[in-house]
Amino acid sequence: METEIELKLLVCGHPDVVKVLENQLLPTLAAHYTTVQMALSNRYYDTPDKQLRAMDMGFRVRGRDGRFQQTLKTAGQVQGGLHQRPEYNVELEDQNPDLALFDPAIFPADISIASLQSQLCPLFTTHFSRHAYHLTFSNGTELELVYDKGQVATESHQQAINEIEIELKKGDVADIFHLARKLADALPLRLGIFSKAARGYLLAAGQELTPRALPDFLGLDEQDNIEQAFLKALHYALDYWQFHQQCYLETGKPRALGGISAGIQLVSQAISLYLPMLQCDELLTLQSRLIKLNNDWYWTDSLLAVKALRSRKGPFRKRLAKSEEVISYLRGRYEGLLMQHRPDELILAPQAGRLQLELAALAVELPWRKSGEAWQSPLLEHARGWLAQGWFTISQSMPRKKKFNAQNYLSSEPLLRQTLFNGLFLAGLFSPQNRDQFRAPWLDIIDGIDELKALHLLKSELDVADVQDKEELLVWCKDKMAHLLEVMEQSRKAALKMEPYWKP
Repeated sequence: METEIELKLLVCGHPDVVKVLENQLLPTLAAHYTTVQMALSNRYYDTPDKQLRAMDMGFRVRGRDGRFQQTLKTAGQVQGGLHQRPEYNVELEDQNPDLALFDPAIFPADISIASLQSQLCPLFTTHFSRHAYHLTFSNGTELELVYDKGQVATESHQQAINEIEIELKKGDVADIFHLARKLADALPLRLGIFSKAARGYLLAAGQELTPRALPDFLGLDEQDNIEQAFLKALHYALDYWQFHQQCYLETGKPRALGGISAGIQLVSQAISLYLPMLQCDELLTLQSRLIKLNNDWYWTDSLLAVKALRSRKGPFRKRLAKSEEVISYLRGRYEGLLMQHRPDELILAPQAGRLQLELAALAVELPWRKSGEAWQSPLLEHARGWLAQGWFTISQSMPRKKKFNAQNYLSSEPLLRQTLFNGLFLAGLFSPQNRDQFRAPWLDIIDGIDELKALHLLKSELDVADVQDKEELLVWCKDKMAHLLEVMEQSRKAALKMEPYWKP
């Protein structure tokens, strides 16, 4: 068995990658390297009911120059683009797969290997040219840098492959990121969270990526220290950001743009929460860059508000559908936002890819360890205080006795989201019953704020738009907002009465 540790980087655009690697990058490295060029053909197999996939296994047969090898990859993890997964390789005499050649201990005890073998069928293929460079550095580290260009395909669909992988063969995993930084200086790159196989399985199933909702909380262990908890929060937030980038590039779904913005905010809030314990210049610099990047995505609030107003399943469409002028106006507003802000370019911008790379590197470089030992402190010793402080601030800024109007709620949103994000990061330490009950009305208020933003945008647009039933729509908008505020006020007053779930 081998365990792959590799970083996957997707090439943005169409540069001559081989020319850049061989003429610009590799000659500048203080390393000895050898190079091999090859054409690789892979066929992936599973049973019709996807039994291997259900066991989190991937199975392929690879052909190269008339020689064949079958590979079984078992459950691993992807953290910020760094892939780690055990794999088993067996040479074959021909291209026909044979699961019986693997050690039976790889499979669960209740699985019949013979039954699996009898049901195997091809799902998809990957065909690509590979330029592979084996690099040996003076410190003894050995890395394999490969550039793959080709396609993943089923009988009816295909997607392009244009990616670089850096795999650790020997030495320190941090050297992967040292090389990745040099690559990012020379080429437009971004981190990749999906393997070729994962993309093939989606393609074979006829599925497309769908925007994800945030979880109620992260899974934590009472024994987690500050460093472990921070890295869990960082990895989740970074993966959420990367997933929605890929989702938008593949599907164009506007909700994915909201996921990108939320992912950036999540990463920023994870750093804000843990920075007092993990004080180091690297985190401060990354936080500054995140704040600047988040400003590039401020417009997604308006885009999602327009989407909510236009949605056939939303709470506004029934009334707004009666005015073709308004629907047409909103369509133009929506398209105008996309044309003005060009989300594809924001996603593929080199500075965004480089920032994600620096964030992913934190997990192996651990820069806060140079500043002290606070990272070893048990999370549980601090979580209650952090949660109490956040919700005290909410209770002071949103007091129960004060009547809130729409502007009050809109102004409270940033603080409330940050506090809920902190709860997402920390609530997994506590009893689910009280925790879920406590958070539910606040989450309802956040949903209400999103509706308020849509109505507020509609009112602003109606104030300047020239439509026939303008006055009637303004009255409807005012009534809708008043009713929504009544419901939100009830939720807020109920929420402020609740007993904190983090109390011992």
